[in-house]
Parts: sequence; C-alpha cells; structure tokens
Amino acid sequence: MMSNKYLRSFLGFFCLVVFVSSYFHISIAARADTTAQPLPFSQDWSNVGLITVNNDWSNVPGIIGYRGDDLTTATGVDPQTILADGSGTPINVNANQTNPDTFTTGGVTEFEITNPVVALQGSGTADAPHIVISVNTTGQNNIAVAYNVRDIDGSTDNAVQPVALQYRIGGSGNYTNIPAAFISDATTGPSLATLITPVNVVLPAAADNQPLVQLRVITTNAVGNDEWVGIDNINIGGGGTGALSGNGAANPNQVNAGSLTVLTVTVTPATNPASTGITVIGNTTSIGGTANQQFFDDGTNGDQTAGDNIFSFLTTIPANASTGVRNIPVSIADAQNRTATTNISLTVFAAPDPNEHLVLGNPSNAVTDVNQPFNYLLPKPQYVVSYHRDRGIPNWVSWHLDSTWLGTAPRQDDFRPDPSLPDGWYRVTEFDYQQSGFDRGHHTPSADRTRTIADNSATFLMTNIMPQAPANNQGPWEELESYCRTLVNQGNELYIIAGGAGTGGSGSNGGITNTIAGGKVTVPAVTWKVIVVIPNGDNDLQRVDKTTRTIAVIMPNRQDIGINTPWRNFRVSIRAVEALTGFDFLSNISRRRQLLIERRIDTQ
Repeated sequence: MMSNKYLRSFLGFFCLVVFVSSYFHISIAARADTTAQPLPFSQDWSNVGLITVNNDWSNVPGIIGYRGDDLTTATGVDPQTILADGSGTPINVNANQTNPDTFTTGGVTEFEITNPVVALQGSGTADAPHIVISVNTTGQNNIAVAYNVRDIDGSTDNAVQPVALQYRIGGSGNYTNIPAAFISDATTGPSLATLITPVNVVLPAAADNQPLVQLRVITTNAVGNDEWVGIDNINIGGGGTGALSGNGAANPNQVNAGSLTVLTVTVTPATNPASTGITVIGNTTSIGGTANQQFFDDGTNGDQTAGDNIFSFLTTIPANASTGVRNIPVSIADAQNRTATTNISLTVFAAPDPNEHLVLGNPSNAVTDVNQPFNYLLPKPQYVVSYHRDRGIPNWVSWHLDSTWLGTAPRQDDFRPDPSLPDGWYRVTEFDYQQSGFDRGHHTPSADRTRTIADNSATFLMTNIMPQAPANNQGPWEELESYCRTLVNQGNELYIIAGGAGTGGSGSNGGITNTIAGGKVTVPAVTWKVIVVIPNGDNDLQRVDKTTRTIAVIMPNRQDIGINTPWRNFRVSIRAVEALTGFDFLSNISRRRQLLIERRIDTQ
C-alpha cells in the first residue's frame, strides 16, 4: 500500500544498528524516497519497509509498539513510575490514520498527516502505550538520544499528557527512567496542536558498549480525554555529548494573511567531532515560498544574534492565504555528513472581511469620505469605526465576537496613532492622555482579539480609544467585557457596538474635563454599549428574532461610578441608547423585529 514512497512516519528508517565506525547515528527523517542519505556507517536501507497493516511491525526492524494494557490501572499516573516490562501487552499500531483530532482509539498510531508521525495516546484500554527502540552500542560510549515530542491533537481535548524516556540493557527485565528526558505535559489546548518539546539527553554509562540496549518512550492514560503526542525526528549518537538536532518554531505562530512571522530553528550541534558548516534549509512552499529556503545565523533576515546556532528567516504570509495550519519541513546538515530534521508549525488566518462586523447594520451610515469628517468610516479586519475628526474619538465601534477571535496572543500594549486616517487630520498619539486623569479606554477590548498578535495589536490604534474615567474603565465596563467573553465560551456569538456620548467626564484628577490633548480629544460624559447575543451558527442576520437576547448599557464617565458597581446596574433598552446617540442600531433587521427587541431591558 505504501511501498517505496514518501515516508509517512519515522518508523521506516529504524533497524538494529551494526557499527563499522567510531560513530553511529540513527536519523529518523522524512525524505523523498527510501534510499539512504550519506551516514557515517554502512547500511543497506533499500529494503526498509513501512507500516501497512494494523499491529504489524514486521517491516520495521529494531522498533515495536505496545499498548501497555494494565501496566497501571489508574488514570493520571506518572509514566516515570512504570518500569515493568510491557512486552507481554498487545503489540499495537493503528496504521494509515489521517486525523488526530477525530481518531480516538488510543495506543500507538501512525498518522499520515502533512508532517507524518507516529503518536501515543492513553485510553481506558491502552493504560501505558509505548514504543521500544533496539540499538547495538558495542564499542561506543556516551550514547546521546534526541527527539521531538509533538502535540498533534487539535481537538477540544485538553489533557495533561506526560511522556517519559526509559532504557534497559538487554531485552527483558525492568526499565530505568531517564529523569532529564521527562516531559510533564507535552500538549496544549483546547483546539491547539503546535507545541513541540525537544528532548536531548545522554544515557547513563551502563548503556555504553552493549550488544543490545532498548529505549522506551512511554505515556499513560490521562485524566479526562487524552491527546495524541507524536514522537518525531529521533537521533541516536555515540561517542559524544549529543547528536545533531534542531527545534523549529515560528514567532508569532498564529498570524493573519499578509502579516510577518520569523521562522527559527534552534540547532544543537553534534560533538566528537564537533559540527562545522551547519546549514538549515526549509521547505516554505506552504506559505508561498520556495522548497529550498536558506535560514540565516548571521544577524540578517530576521536573525537576532549572529553565530548563536539559532537560524532564522523573516517572511510575509501571502495576503490571499486561506485559513489553516501550515507545516514547514526543515533539514539540518553539517560538514561531517550528519543530518537531522525538524518541523515548524504555524496557523494562518485568512484576512477577515470588515463587513463581518456590520452584519446587523451601520448605525450612522458612516462612509469612507473625507467630506464626512464627523462620520468617517474606518473599516478594519478586526472591527469597524465611525470616527469623528474634531472629537478625536469614535462615534461608535462595531465588532463581531465569537470563539474564532480568541486565542493565546499576549496583550501588545502598543498604543499608537492610526496611519489610515486621511492626510491632514490630527492623529491622536499614545501620549495625548498623559496626566489627563483618564485611561486610554478601548472600545474593542484587547482581550476580544487574541487570535493573533496582529489582531491584538490593532486594538491599540488610538482610533479605537476614548478617555475613560479609571473607575469606569476598570470597573463595570471591564466586567461587562469579561461577561461577553463568558457568553462566547458558553457557545454564543455576539455583535457589539460601543461608544461615548456627550461632553465632560470626571477622571482621577477631579472636576469636570471636557477635552484633553489641547482640545483635540473630547472627553465623553457617558459610555454606552449595545450587545446582541445569538447561539453559534450560520446566517446570523436571519437568526435574530423576538426571542434574541440583547444587552444595552449607559454608564456615567465619572470616577464616582464605583469601581465595584455591577455592570447590570446600568442596563437600559436599545431604544434608550438610540435616543441618546441618534443612531439606528440593528438597521439590517426588519422594523418589526427591531420594535420587538429594542424596547426590552435585559434582566438575565
């Protein structure tokens, strides 16, 4: 089924090694066919087979997987404590699987995914699944073992999945644990599958000069739903303190189409003899690049420090890229003919359509026209603004919030002028609020845009900011922002519109302040928000009906609002916010449905 084609996992390259030199190196790496690349020992790789049948390792000399039934009977057991021989448990491998997110049969599995790998997952049956690798270390010492443990499970599961490395001399008896190789949790989640944890250790001297050493990589049945962890890019070397290896990463590893990211590979050189002339080549075709992209360690092309064995390449994701995970295979080589591989994984999000944020309507019929300076439309991928040039703040900001906008990107805090404002207009700066007594208050919150760094950074443009009394911004306003994200985590999506109205607020300096920044920024008298809550689904506009929950608030922009005052104390009807602002909310909904829902005051 898979004869003589692109290797779908590391297994096709394992054998029981026979040494003919003072150095040995088992490199488990994907390559174009099953013909050996140059290695510092003689070995005929031409007949190495691939796994084609469940529970059949016959074509893979030197490695075997076991399900580990009843090596423990509890969940959440530390695999370091399981040392008993597992060869009496069922031999196990699920062949030719394609989706770690949906395949739930635990044990040992070969996944034919973009970056193929063999993976382990505990279950109620597979109590301690593991793979055993057999090597001959005769005449060798300082046996170094390096591999990557990959989180490949992008499902909603979020288990603590520990992975341990053990060894024994010969083919029977208990194993000995290698504490330095232990990974307490090799996975992240939920819905994340990007973590790669490198392992690089030297076995104890007992493993030197032995006709048979067996290595065991093992996990256990976790508490909750287990996740798949791949064991990849294994290198085993003797006569040194470590084999050639590398660990790939992207920063950021979640990016919007059209954004920049730095691809890096941290290389651990081999020793005895020491690696020289290291090269790192990545296949960047999945992100619009070339199949043989050089990475740099000379302080250029995104590299920070020359000569530190961190090889980098700065690249831009194509603006028309679609949403999805991109895997970038990387080859590492040195002048001593030693090779290694790693993988860089990053998630790309297609550039959002700003119209996503105006599904329910444009409250003031704002347009992108310099002749409309008091109602100027600023559409952005993350939100849409109606901007008032002379007030220096938005009339309103509208955004859609669902789970796809939430991720792990950190808060950027990069407040800055908005360069998209027309030429000649004053661009509010990050310094205009200094010593004013008012916070730089977000309309679209930073925490609502954590999918990518670019998304989060966009919330710090000053066209998304208004002067807010600290007690307002950090009190009920922030509490309502957090409540909105709670609703999303409960399976809802929200359409939110926010703004400030009137003139004159009271900040931490006391008194009433009408403007700051020398009159260029107006301080609103109140802050307001309108929220429409619907369960996750499609055709959102059509799903808004008389039963749809809506929330509207008007909060005084004063320091005496009370930072601990519940946001619910400020609830009003949408009609009340329309009367305050003169805007027409939910204008894309039929007038009949608007009448039914805009008069209600939320009581939940």
